[in-house]
Amino acid sequence: HNSNINSNGTHIAGCSNATPTTAATTSAAVGATGVTPPRTLALNQNYAASDTSGEHDGDTDYPDSRYECAICIDWLNEPVLTSCGHRFCKSCLSDWLQNHNQCCPLDNKQLSAEQDIFPDNYTRREIEQIKHKCPNSPHGCVVVASPIELHRHLPTCPYRRQQQQQLEEKCPFASIKCGFVGRPETNQLEEHLKTDMPHHMQLMLQAFQQTAIETWQPHKPSSSSALENGHKAGQLPPPPQYANGVDEQIVQTMYQRIVVLEQRTREQETRIENLNKQLRRQQPIDARYSNGTIVWQIEQLSSLIERLRANANNQVYSHECYTSPYGYKFCARLNIQPRKPHVLSLHVHLMQSDNDFHLDWPFKGRIKLCMVHPGDASLSQHDTIMTKPEILAFHQPREAISTRGFGFLEYANISNIMQLGFCADNRLLIKIEINIV
Repeated sequence: HNSNINSNGTHIAGCSNATPTTAATTSAAVGATGVTPPRTLALNQNYAASDTSGEHDGDTDYPDSRYECAICIDWLNEPVLTSCGHRFCKSCLSDWLQNHNQCCPLDNKQLSAEQDIFPDNYTRREIEQIKHKCPNSPHGCVVVASPIELHRHLPTCPYRRQQQQQLEEKCPFASIKCGFVGRPETNQLEEHLKTDMPHHMQLMLQAFQQTAIETWQPHKPSSSSALENGHKAGQLPPPPQYANGVDEQIVQTMYQRIVVLEQRTREQETRIENLNKQLRRQQPIDARYSNGTIVWQIEQLSSLIERLRANANNQVYSHECYTSPYGYKFCARLNIQPRKPHVLSLHVHLMQSDNDFHLDWPFKGRIKLCMVHPGDASLSQHDTIMTKPEILAFHQPREAISTRGFGFLEYANISNIMQLGFCADNRLLIKIEINIV
C-alpha cells in the first residue's frame, strides 16, 4: 500500500511511515456522545444507468489478477515488472509516468524508467500459452489464439464485420438521404426518429420538389389554352408543385408543423433548464447513486480539530455512499489519536445495507483517497489502497457501521494542512473513490 504523498512527492503527514492500517472502533465508541453515524439522504435526482458491452463469449475468460494490468484492467500486453513488485502493460506504464508522475500507480513508490522497470518475459510467455477462441466463432471464425493476439485479430475479423452489417438498423427515411444507422440492441433509432423529425420533414420537402422538377414535362401551350389558364401566349407554366394549389397547401402545412415543433423544443429546453436549476439548489444526491464517490467537505476545520483533541471518543463521519444502487455501502471517519494530537487519522468503513445478502464477501476493490488542494490541483495529496481478503475491515459488517476501518492512522499533519494551503476559508475537501476490482 502507498504512503501519504501528493502528486509532486511531498509528504503531507510529515512522516515516512504513513502506511494504510486497519483500525478497530469499538461499539461503545461508535455510540459515544458526539458521534453521529451518517443518515440516509433524501432522493432528489434521477439516475440514468448505462452499461458497455465488450466483444467476448463464454470461451474468453476475464484475466486472472496476475495477468491483469492495474491501469487498463485488461490482459498484460508486453508486461513489465517494477522494482516494487507490480506488473503493468509496457505502454500503460509509460503513459502513466509521462502524463501523471514518476511513481508506481499502486503504491506511489518512486520509479526510474532505467533502473526500476524490467521486461517480464516469464509472464508474457505464460499469457502466450493461454488460448481462446475468437468471440466470433459462433459465426464461423476458426481462429484460436492468445488473448493479446485476439485483441489484434478482432478489428479485422471478417465475421465481425459481417455480423455488424447484419445488426445495422437504418433509418426508415434512408431513401430520402437520411444517413443515420443504429444498432438493434439500443433505442438509438427510436430517439433519432423523435429528435430529428424537423430534419426528416425538410428531407421530404426537398425530395418532393426534386421529384416534381424531374417529372415536369414543359410544353408550349396554345394561345387559347394559355389565356384560359391565366398565362400569356408563349409563356411556360410553372412547375406543378407551385401550379397546383393542393401541393402548395401541403408545403405550407409542413412548414407550419416545423414551426410548431421548434416552438415545443424551445419550451422543453426552458423546462429542462429550470429543472436543472432546481437540482443544483438541492443537495446532496441520494447515496445509492453516488457511484462509489464521497466528496466530503469538512466545514469549520479549526473548531472540529479542537473537539477531536478534547475527547478521544469524538469522531466525525462522512455521508455514506454506494458503489452502485445495489452495491456495497461505505462511509469515512476522521479522528485524532490521543498520543498524536498533531495528526489526523482517516479510515474507510463498510456499512450494513439491504444489498449485503447478495454481494460477494469480502469486498475486493481499490480505494482512492484525495485531499484536494483548492488553489493548485497538482499539489493535491493522492493515496491508493488495495483490499486484501484477510483484512477483517472488508468482511461483511455485523453492525450498522463496521467496527473495523481501513486507512491511515497518520493521514496528514494538521500544521502542514494549514501551511500548505489545503484549508481555504476554514474548509477541507477530501474525495474518496471506491471501485470494485
